[in-house]
Amino acid sequence: PGAGAPRHDRIKNAIQMSLKGGAIHDPHPLQQIAFISDEEIVINRGRFSWVSACFMCLFVITGFASLILMVLSLRNTSTPLVAEETSYIDAQNPPWDVPPWGYVKQPGDAESRKIGNRFRFAMPTFTLYYSMLSASFGLFTVSYFCSELLVQDIGVHRVKNMGVVINKGVDTYVLRSVPIAAAMMAAIAGGVYFVADGNFVIAMCLGALVCIVCTNLGINMNFEGGTRLTHAMNYDLPGSVQLAIRTGAIGGLSAHAMAQLGVVLVWIVVRESNALVGFGMGTSIVAFYTRVAGGIFAKGCDIGSDFVSTMLGEDVDDYNMDNMDALRQAGQLHDKDGDGDIDEDYKDRQLGRDPNAFIDEHRLNFITHEEADLRAKIEREMEKTLVAMHPVNYLDAIGENIADIGGTSSDLLETMCTTLATAVILGSKAHEVPYFGTSLPFNIISTGTIGNSLVSYYVWAHDKHTSSRIRRSLQLNLLVVIILVQGVAMFSCYLQWKVYHTITWDTLVKYNTIIGLGLVAPEACAAICEFFTSVNFPPVSWIAKDADLGMIQVILRGLGQGFASAGLPSVINIIAQILAFQWEGFYGLVLLTCASQACTGWQASLAAFGAVSNNANRLVHLTTVNEVAHHRANVCATIGTTTSHNGKVVAGQNCFFATTALLGALLADKYTSLGLNFKQSVGQEVSEFTRAGLLASIIFAMLFLANTLTSCISMAKLVVEHCKDNPDVASRTDKQFPASHIRPLANLVKFAAVECFRLTVSPLVQSFGAPLVIGQLFGFKGLLMLVSGGNSVCFSLNMFLINSGQAWDAARKYILFGMLKDEKGEIVGADSEVYETLGIGEQIGGPLEDLTGPALNNFIKFVALVSFVSSGVYDLLPGKSWPWGLLQIAINFILVSFFKWGVAWAVNMIEGLLRRRRERIEYEEGTLMLKEMEAKDREIEERLRLQDGGDEEAPLS
Repeated sequence: PGAGAPRHDRIKNAIQMSLKGGAIHDPHPLQQIAFISDEEIVINRGRFSWVSACFMCLFVITGFASLILMVLSLRNTSTPLVAEETSYIDAQNPPWDVPPWGYVKQPGDAESRKIGNRFRFAMPTFTLYYSMLSASFGLFTVSYFCSELLVQDIGVHRVKNMGVVINKGVDTYVLRSVPIAAAMMAAIAGGVYFVADGNFVIAMCLGALVCIVCTNLGINMNFEGGTRLTHAMNYDLPGSVQLAIRTGAIGGLSAHAMAQLGVVLVWIVVRESNALVGFGMGTSIVAFYTRVAGGIFAKGCDIGSDFVSTMLGEDVDDYNMDNMDALRQAGQLHDKDGDGDIDEDYKDRQLGRDPNAFIDEHRLNFITHEEADLRAKIEREMEKTLVAMHPVNYLDAIGENIADIGGTSSDLLETMCTTLATAVILGSKAHEVPYFGTSLPFNIISTGTIGNSLVSYYVWAHDKHTSSRIRRSLQLNLLVVIILVQGVAMFSCYLQWKVYHTITWDTLVKYNTIIGLGLVAPEACAAICEFFTSVNFPPVSWIAKDADLGMIQVILRGLGQGFASAGLPSVINIIAQILAFQWEGFYGLVLLTCASQACTGWQASLAAFGAVSNNANRLVHLTTVNEVAHHRANVCATIGTTTSHNGKVVAGQNCFFATTALLGALLADKYTSLGLNFKQSVGQEVSEFTRAGLLASIIFAMLFLANTLTSCISMAKLVVEHCKDNPDVASRTDKQFPASHIRPLANLVKFAAVECFRLTVSPLVQSFGAPLVIGQLFGFKGLLMLVSGGNSVCFSLNMFLINSGQAWDAARKYILFGMLKDEKGEIVGADSEVYETLGIGEQIGGPLEDLTGPALNNFIKFVALVSFVSSGVYDLLPGKSWPWGLLQIAINFILVSFFKWGVAWAVNMIEGLLRRRRERIEYEEGTLMLKEMEAKDREIEERLRLQDGGDEEAPLS
C-alpha cells in the first residue's frame, strides 16, 4: 500500500497479503506481538498424565456398573438395601409387598410407626445407583480436564520459571499442611470415639480423607493451569476462557461429585444415618483448618510481604506495575518517533486495558520489526526485575489461591456432606414415605452433578466479547443447570403422584415450588452482591472516582456498601425459608437446601476460575508487554474476580440453609430421644434460657472474628520477623533463577505453614467449646438458640464483611484495568495518588473478605455438628448442669489462651535456652570467633561481586 494510506488500512492490507503468500514491500514487515523476538523462541510443552488417563478408565467402568445396577433395580432384581432407624413421627407403614418402596417387613409385623420406635424401610436403590452414575460422570470430567490441562504448552522460559517457583512453594505447603491436618483429625477422632460408635469415627476419617484429596487436587491443578493460561493469553480470548473454566472445574466438580459419592457409599455400607453425620463431621474439621489456616496464611503473608518489600525498597504492588511502567517509559515505547508526544497507537493500546473496551486485534496485535526489537529488550529487563524480587513476594500468589480454591471448595464440600446427611435423617425418620423422602434430595443433587459437568465443557465466548458479555454466557450455563434439575425433580414428583400415589397434587406443587426457590435463591443473592462489588456496576466506580477525597471517604463508602448489600440477601433467604417451613416443615427446609446446592459444582468451578484467572493475570503483566494479552488477561480477571466473590456468597447462603436444616434434625433427634413429639416443640414461647442462648451466639461470633483477625496480624508480624536479617529466606546468589528462589521460598512456606496451624488451633478450640459451654450452662433450649441465632448472625456478618472487602479490592482493580479516566479523558493509572489511596481499603478488606467473613461459615457449621453429636449430654433445662457450664467456661478460656499465646511463649523460651547454651559451648570451644570471621569474609566478597557487576551493561534508564 501507498505511504499515504492510513496506518489501519496498511496493516489490514499487509495481513491479507501475508495470508495470500504475497511479498510485503514495507521496510518494517509486521509480526505478531506474541512472538516479538527475532531470536529463537522456545515454547515449553506440557506432559501427558497417565494417572489422569487411568482414572478416566476407572470412572468409565464405575459409570457402566452403576448403569447396570440401575437397570436391575428397576426390574427389582438387584440386591435389596434395607435400613433401620428410629422414627421421629407416628405414621402408617407402607405395605411390605408393594414395589418400589415395600419388600420390607417391619419388626413384629407392625403396621404403623411410633415416635421413638425402630422401623425398617427400603433404601432408594435406583436413586443411589443414579447418584453413583452421576458422580462417576463428574469425576470422569475432572480426570479428563486434568489430562487436557497438563498436556497444554507451559509457555516461554520466564513464564515457566515463575510457575516452577510458585508450584514448589505450593508443594511445600501441601506437604506440611496434610500431615498436620491428619494429626489434628486423629486427635479429634480419638476423643469422639468415647462418645460415639466405631462407624461414626470411621466415617469421620473417610470424610476428612475425601476433603483433603479434593482440596489438594483443586489447589495443585490451579497452579498448574496458571502458567498454561498465561501462555494461552497470547493467542485468543475464547481459548483462554475455555481453559480457565476447565481448570476451575477440576476443583469445583470434584468437590460436588466426591461429596455425593462419599455419602452414598457410606450409607450403602453402614445403612445408618448418624454415620453420615460423622462423614460430614470429618469434612467439617478439615474444611475448618483449610479455610482458617489458609486465610491466615494468605492474608498474613500478604500484609507481611508488603512490609518486607517496603524495608527492602521493592515495589509492594502485586502486579509490579510501577516498575513495569517505568521500563516502558525508559524504553520510549510510548514515543517511538521521538517527537515528544505520546503516539496514537500507544494510546489505543493503553485503552485496551479496559476489559469492557472493544479492541481491533488486527490493528493492535501486529507491530514492526523495529518495535519488536524494542519490546524484546524491555521484556529482558522485566525478566531481570523478576529475578531481583525477594522470595517473600511469591507468598501472596500462593496464599491467595490456597484461600480461594482450597477454602471455597472445602467449604462447599462440607456443606454438601452435611446437607445430604440431614436429608437422609429427616427424609427417613420424619417423612411418611421414607423411600421417596430420601430419594428426592439425591435426585436433585445427582442431576445437578450431571448438569454442572455438561456445562463445563463449553462456554460461549468470542474475541470481541467484553467481560460483561462473557459473564452473561456463564449465567446462561447456570440457567441450563437450573432448568435440568427442576425438570428431573418435577418428573420424579409426578411419578410418585401419578403412578405410586404416595403424595398428593398439593404436595407435588409445594415440593416443586420449594425446589425452584432453592435453585434461584443463590443466584439472586450473588446477583445482588455482584451489583455492589463488581467493576462493571456503578457502586464500585463511585468508590474509585471519589477516592481523591481521601482514605476516610474510601473506608466509609466501602463499609456503607457492605451494609447495604448484606440486607437484601438476608430478606431473600428469610422469605424462602418461611415458605418452605410453612408448607412442608423441616423436610421443606431439606428440599430448599438440596436445591440451593444443586448448582454448587458450577458455582465452585467459577470461584476456582477466578483464582486461576487472577493468577494468570499477574503473570501476564509481569512477563510481557503484549497489550492484547493484557486485555485478554484483564477480561478474564474481571470476570474471575466477580465469580470468585460470588463463590463466597453462594457458600455463605448454602451454609445458612444447611445449618437451618441441621437444626431441625437436632431438634427432632433430641425430643424423640426424650419420647416427645418434636413438632409440638416448634413455636414455643421465649424463655430466659433461649434469650441467653441468642445473646451467646452474638458473643461467640464476635470472639471468633476477633480471634481470627488478631491471628492474621500475628502472622504478618511473624513473617516480618522471620525475614529480617535471615539469609535462609533471601534469594541465593550462587544459583540461577528459578533455582535461586526455590529453596528460600520453601523455607518461608515451611515456617508460615507451621505458624498458621498454630494460630488456627485457638479458633478451633473456641468453636468446639461454644456448644459445650452453652448446652450445659443454659440447657438444650439455650443451645438451640445458639445455633439458630448464630446462623443468622454469621450469615449477615459474612455478607457484610466479604462485600465490603470485595468493594475495596474491585475499586483498586477499576484503576488497574484502566477504567478510570480524568477530566481530559486520560487514563488514571497505577502510578496515581488515587490508586495508592485505595490501597488502604484493600489492606483492610483483604482479611475481611478472604478470612474472617468466609470463616464464619465454618464456625457455625462446626458448632451445629458438635451440638448434634453431643446433644445427648444436655438436659432441656440447666437445673443440674449449670455448674459444669461454668467449669467449661474456665477450661475453654484456659485452652484458647494457651494456644493463642502460651504455645508461642513456651517455644520461644525453649529456643532461647537452647541458643544460649549453644553460644556458650561455641565460645568455650573458640568456634564462635571463627564463624564471625567467615561471615565478615562473605560480606566483603558480596560487596566486591556487586562492584564488579556495576561494570556490566547498564539497564534501561
